[in-house]
Amino acid sequence: MSPTVSAARRWRPDALLELAEQCDDAARRLCDHIDDSVTAADASRDYWTGAAADAARGAARGIAADAARAAHRLVNASAAARDGATQIGAARDDAVGQVDDAMEHGFLVADDGTVTVGADPDPLLVALAGGRDTLAADLLQLRADELSVRIPAALDRLGAADSDAAADLVRALTDTDRPVTPAPTVPAGAWPVPSGDVVDGWPAMSQDRIAAQVAAMTDDQRARLIAEFPHQVGNTDGVPWDMRVAANRTNIAAAILAESAADAPSRRRIAFYRSLLGEVDDPSGDTRIARQILAFDPRRASLVELHGDLGTARSVAVLVPGVNTTVEGSAANAATARRFVSGSDGRLAMITYLGGPFPQVHDPVTAIAAADRRYALEMAPRLVAFSEDVARRVPDSVLVTVVGHSYGGSIVGTAETLGLTSDRTVFLAAAGAGVGVDDAGDWHNRNPHVQRYSMTAPGDFIELVQGIPGGPHGADPDEMDGVIDLPTGFYDDGGLVAGWEAHSGMLNRPSGAWRTILDVLTGDPGTLSSASSIPAGG
Repeated sequence: MSPTVSAARRWRPDALLELAEQCDDAARRLCDHIDDSVTAADASRDYWTGAAADAARGAARGIAADAARAAHRLVNASAAARDGATQIGAARDDAVGQVDDAMEHGFLVADDGTVTVGADPDPLLVALAGGRDTLAADLLQLRADELSVRIPAALDRLGAADSDAAADLVRALTDTDRPVTPAPTVPAGAWPVPSGDVVDGWPAMSQDRIAAQVAAMTDDQRARLIAEFPHQVGNTDGVPWDMRVAANRTNIAAAILAESAADAPSRRRIAFYRSLLGEVDDPSGDTRIARQILAFDPRRASLVELHGDLGTARSVAVLVPGVNTTVEGSAANAATARRFVSGSDGRLAMITYLGGPFPQVHDPVTAIAAADRRYALEMAPRLVAFSEDVARRVPDSVLVTVVGHSYGGSIVGTAETLGLTSDRTVFLAAAGAGVGVDDAGDWHNRNPHVQRYSMTAPGDFIELVQGIPGGPHGADPDEMDGVIDLPTGFYDDGGLVAGWEAHSGMLNRPSGAWRTILDVLTGDPGTLSSASSIPAGG
């Protein structure tokens, strides 16, 4: 049921912000009590031993674990309340603003949002109607009819925002947000291995074995695995992605609490972590959806996020960014991915991949030329493993593209030497073709039919370091055999996609380059069949 105008005027969305602060405070105090209790239980070993003591300490640890989960739920509720305050506030301001505007122009607005003409036509309107009072009155009635549709619709949106916020709060505070992995393939209870032994074995296991192991569990066993070992579940390739998303909500909540308890907490970092727990506009639709975090480990500078609907997408892209990328500064990368998903009308799902630390520099030209190649060498094996996991998640008919931008091009090219799995590999303003790559024979993609593309705008500063003799990032992919050179063309405002600004502009400004990249990601055959015959920058 939609709210009335009078109810909308009384609403105080800021009350949800007060609730969020209360949830945060309760979570912090609960964590303090947990820490004190665990410390006291551990200290009792000095003077209390025996079976009863061990049982008591075990019970205390169980209570502490339950309390920690309650604290994480409070943090999730805080994020839901903040997001709800924003959405309800915007919807309320829109509805009330439309009502006030109508009343200022002399219309009468009923409590249900219905609008009627409140006075005779203004002399100016009569004059504009050629002096005809009847025509002026008809125009007023048409405007009233239009407002009678628009204002109730705005009240409907307010009611929907309120309902969504309520549902998000309930979900955050209860255990209803469980993953939806397929039903177990063995009878319930047939998995006897303790959860701790399960995750301890994962580092030495293949992704296929991990996936089979999880598939053999019951729903309750999976839920317990998430609750007891969220870090491992949220950051292990081979684990179903819905489980990883659920586990990473716990990991993000724990990171918020840890940062809040720090001696000098970073408000910027806390705000970013909270945003990961909030909702965003669905780039492939018209709704609000929870964010899909596939990996989250600030200690390893790791953040992997899925944008779009993997279930309906006909192509998937993995974007590896460049220098100066950080976890808490990665919002621009997410925005880039969402624009491509939106531009594809949902045919594309895109993953932003931060698999470790990137070089942090003030002068990209000098830094890329002399950059420590260890960033690429360390991240490339993780990208290889993740690409294998991506290939497992999608049908054979879904096109998988791995994209490396700037320094990310060196990471992707290095991953190619180690067995990256992709249908297409794209180098965008890439620092190079990969550490140790001199020619295409150094690449060893698991897909023998992989197609490779490269795009660099004329005058991009990256040209100063691409393919330099003895450079850390290998050959220039723009000049390698078998790599299709893509044109950059013009921005939609008429300017040439060229110069230093084009290094990021090709990804973020409406242009021929942007649409060409989208065509590659979605597998559009028209652009790609002729791309190699068009001069770069043409």
